[in-house]
Amino acid sequence: MKWISMAMWLLASALLHAQAPKSETPAAVPAAATGPVSIEDFVKRPSYTEMAVSPSGKYLAVKMPFEETTIVAVIDRTTNQRTAAIHASGENVIDEFWWVNDTRLVASVAEKFGGVDKPQPNGELYAINADGTGSAQLFGYRAAGGKTGSRVKSGGEQRYASAFVIDTIPGNDKQILVQTFDWKNSDKAPPSAELLDVYTGKTRRVAIGPKAQSSFVADHKGQVRLASAPNEDLEAVMYLRRGEDSDWQVFNDPKTSGVIIAPLMFARDNQHVYVTLTRKNKANAIYLLDLATGKKEALYEGGANPGALLLTPDKQDAYGVITQDGKIGIHVFDPNSQWGRLALSVQKAFPEQVAIFGAFANDGRFGTVHVFSDRNPGDFYLFDTEKKNVDYLGSVAKWIDPEKMAPMQPIRFKARDGLEINGYLTLPLGSSGKNLPLIVNPHGGPHGPRDDWGYNWETQLLASRGYAVMQVNFRGSGGYGADFERAGYMQWGRAMQDDLTDATNWAVQQGYADPKRLCIYGASYGGYAALEGVVREPDLYRCAVGYVGVYDLPRMYKDGDIPRSLYGKTFLEQVLGRDTGEMRARSPAWNVDKIKAALMIVVGGRDERVPPSQGEALRDALDKRKYSYEWLYKDKEGHGFYTTANKLELYTKMLAFFDAHIGTKAK
Repeated sequence: MKWISMAMWLLASALLHAQAPKSETPAAVPAAATGPVSIEDFVKRPSYTEMAVSPSGKYLAVKMPFEETTIVAVIDRTTNQRTAAIHASGENVIDEFWWVNDTRLVASVAEKFGGVDKPQPNGELYAINADGTGSAQLFGYRAAGGKTGSRVKSGGEQRYASAFVIDTIPGNDKQILVQTFDWKNSDKAPPSAELLDVYTGKTRRVAIGPKAQSSFVADHKGQVRLASAPNEDLEAVMYLRRGEDSDWQVFNDPKTSGVIIAPLMFARDNQHVYVTLTRKNKANAIYLLDLATGKKEALYEGGANPGALLLTPDKQDAYGVITQDGKIGIHVFDPNSQWGRLALSVQKAFPEQVAIFGAFANDGRFGTVHVFSDRNPGDFYLFDTEKKNVDYLGSVAKWIDPEKMAPMQPIRFKARDGLEINGYLTLPLGSSGKNLPLIVNPHGGPHGPRDDWGYNWETQLLASRGYAVMQVNFRGSGGYGADFERAGYMQWGRAMQDDLTDATNWAVQQGYADPKRLCIYGASYGGYAALEGVVREPDLYRCAVGYVGVYDLPRMYKDGDIPRSLYGKTFLEQVLGRDTGEMRARSPAWNVDKIKAALMIVVGGRDERVPPSQGEALRDALDKRKYSYEWLYKDKEGHGFYTTANKLELYTKMLAFFDAHIGTKAK
């Protein structure tokens, strides 16, 4: 659901990921005091991933992942006792949660497809009271008794629909705004915006979207006044309506204006809107837009797309934005404002880390602070605005010692055609930083996602075993403007792959990497890039690992969940084209005769995003050539391994594979 609640998605992304400059030079780093952290500690699930204080400050909601379930628990701050919890189990996890009032918590559920894909919201909403009573499924297809459809019937008939939270409503303790999609024709029918009673599950429609796949933004009175919907080129058109009885009018069409305007949230006066502007050949920027005059005031522009807005405690306005140009930071719109000054002062208290305010109590006194860095998975604190102090609440992974982690340093270089490429280089602790075995680790996606600065347990695991790790935001990646992302369209196995080759050669030329000890490893699209790397550059890499990767491009049109939707088919045509012969020329499974490197292939038998037929096509081609490889297949795993036992096996074998080919045992 690319078009649903983009502002919320950006905020969640920035908070959940305890998660570059002209050719910055990473320096050698000192050794850790003791031996390396165990693989078990790296793959272990975090203790907490989110925390939010209730409107009165009495309760704390915390999201906690376990092996077989994910819960959002309610903790009474006066007794430090857990009083309630909403559970998700099986293929589901708790996604987001909202305090609607001081005693009512609502949570959404997402379905996990594996350890690589971000779980996808499935449209189910649950609620519970802070004391553990009043548990209910408000909306969703798994209703009580195993029936399918909404828990609440309308007109005597069940609704086959999904609901996604737009926002809570200031002053309304009983209802929230949701966006609903009917299943019968969700690709073509506009969604509805509805008021959902968080006690009874009853809904009342307040708006219908202007187009299919619309997303809504409401003002602070709960009126749905803005919408975005993709045109045939998948660019967002912005719509405005003046009142509840008004029709939608096009406010901005990128075909005529040349810019994409994406509304994020209303300012306090309900007349100005914070928006993201997408311009030609630039990173996105944050502007304040006057809906009456169309006048725009620039608030933030940088070398990379901005992240989430930083909200005032009452959520009626924004005082800044998270920045992602190189290292993550914060930009305050007005350093002299109350919350701007406070945010900057808290940031100074945590040098070399990022400190971001989360939810606040209604009176603005107590709020959570999330602190993280490239070496720290994340800590949570409760901030008292009167006493100006913080109390420790908990850690994402308390067993990880930041002093044993390696710094992730931004890099920047120019590709062979002059395009500037950003990325990150992590050098192992205790190394000289020179002539190291290097693992090039392209990210998945590939269009939209990017690698960013922050704690990455996989990178740290590899670095702890003596490997330098390079992550590259090749063209086609998100985070650097729409034109940079579109520059990767039709470039799978072409310029996108050249960027990775140029990055590898750059690391060698700078002296960081030993040219005889280079490997390439990735998951999903990264798995494609890893195998295509050893096809295109057979003499560059000693080994490659493809993890739930794509290896046969024409097969993407018939296998997996992407071609099942109109959006997915349109996306594939944009980024791959329709020429079967040309796609085969860029498919590793059709070009195994060029491979010289050692290979490890990892496949999930229940992978819906990249089904096992992709790995099997590569295996069959290698078998036909009688080319040896390592094969790891787990029939109950999806798009990336999820269970701790399987992840432990995977990374134990992967490290042994790297060690044999570019590590201490390499010949």
